[in-house]
Amino acid sequence: MVEKQSEQPKIKVVDRRKFSSDGDPLEATAPTAETPAETTVQEAPPEEPVSEPAKPTLESGPATPTPQHHGQPSQLFLELVTMLAGQAELLLVGAEDLPAQPAEAQRMINYLGVLEEKTAGNLSEDEAKLLSGLLYQLRTFYLQRK
Repeated sequence: MVEKQSEQPKIKVVDRRKFSSDGDPLEATAPTAETPAETTVQEAPPEEPVSEPAKPTLESGPATPTPQHHGQPSQLFLELVTMLAGQAELLLVGAEDLPAQPAEAQRMINYLGVLEEKTAGNLSEDEAKLLSGLLYQLRTFYLQRK
């Protein structure tokens, strides 16, 4: 059993973290003799061959949207904002079988307000204009209906 351990391949581990455990960025310095950046670790070979899991394929595209830059509006964000605004308007006005529910409409308007507050500075100009414009219209309409 001792002989098997000496035959195992060595694995090289390199610390490439960019942040410390406190969350502070680390300086990009070359490893020195005082701070070893590489450590060798021996790992037992798997008893059975391990196959790679099948990669999921989605015909409609990736599960998570790619991050947008500040200058480009995100279509998903615009759809989310207009969907919430449409729900708030429907709750303010009511429909054939749905009576007006101003308390629930106020909740939807508050959701949009929180969204505006939490995304301040991270939205494109078009996204910020749409969100603030819809909030202004909904708040005005809510006060008129109340």
